[in-house]
Amino acid sequence: SFVTDSLEILAGAMVPSVMLVLGGMLAEGPIDSKLGLRTTIGISVARLLVLPLLGIGIVALSDKLNFLVHGDAMYRFVLLLQYTTPSAILLGAIASLRGYAVSEASALLFWQHVFALFSLSLYIVIYFKIISYV
Repeated sequence: SFVTDSLEILAGAMVPSVMLVLGGMLAEGPIDSKLGLRTTIGISVARLLVLPLLGIGIVALSDKLNFLVHGDAMYRFVLLLQYTTPSAILLGAIASLRGYAVSEASALLFWQHVFALFSLSLYIVIYFKIISYV
């Protein structure tokens, strides 16, 4: 029980800790990034627009091949939603720990979280329409 109690304490502190890391990365903003505008736009478009479209195809193919739980709309929604979120917060944490490309990672996280407000809203509507037809 010592191990499980310790893991439960760590698990309870994980979400606030990750939010502090995200806040620190976003506070730096996009100012010090050495990435070009085209590179930043390309990565953000690929992550927030192209990847969700690929996710729709993957989930639809999985459904056709009967890999998914039949009749569970929430399961399909979560599968679709995972393709829509911006890059992981741990991207910034890894860059910070390694001391490599910290300003670039924070700029990417900043712009992806800004534009995810719009793309996430759009794709949630699309996902609800897709799920309602199934």
